Amino acid sequence: MITLYQYPTSPFCEKVRRALAYKGLDYEIHDVERFAPEKYAEVTPVGKYPVIDHDGTKVFDSTDIIEYLDEHFPQKPLLPADPAQAALAHVIEDWADESLYFYEMTMRLAWEHNCEKRVVHEFVATMPGLTVEQALPMIVKTVGDKVAEQGLGKKPRENVVRDAERHFAALDGMLDGDDWLLGDALSVADIAVAPQIRALLYAEEVVPIVEARPRVGKWLERVDEVAPDRQHAASA
Repeated sequence: MITLYQYPTSPFCEKVRRALAYKGLDYEIHDVERFAPEKYAEVTPVGKYPVIDHDGTKVFDSTDIIEYLDEHFPQKPLLPADPAQAALAHVIEDWADESLYFYEMTMRLAWEHNCEKRVVHEFVATMPGLTVEQALPMIVKTVGDKVAEQGLGKKPRENVVRDAERHFAALDGMLDGDDWLLGDALSVADIAVAPQIRALLYAEEVVPIVEARPRVGKWLERVDEVAPDRQHAASA
């Protein structure tokens, strides 16, 4: 049996949910309570999620989880067998996890108007005892400090939007003539990038960028069909 310990708002947890769905694996979801690390000390030594528990074997970090799933459940592999494609998959996954991630953090969570519109209500569900009014400034400041330290949060907003437009232009270019980001089937590249794009769509500034690039929207629909996210389907 597989148990997924997760934050439902995390794109990295969505990445794992999609991997599990793509492989057709049954699993249970355990939503982790924020600010209570002592409750999960036996689950993860680093206090970060997602974590899967597969019959007592615990694996954390979404990249390591994907590799573990491919090793133990090789049906419908997510990691390409071809070395060149595997290398490119790694680069695209890293682009999603280490670059797009900070854009969604900045635009979705650190920009108060976007956080307040919808995101904060989802976060409060994992913050027992806090109201929306209490959680909103906490999220905006905490994430704002994090992205400022990283560097993106120090940029003027119009520059961040312009950067995001370049990222979407790159994504659109990768889909020119192709259904998937890599090869002729869904791979880790798709399930790493799609959750970050879904998170970015919480930002009102991103919506018209995506609407102007129909290839991206069609690709998201294909990912949803082949590797559906049970969490989002349940809340839709």
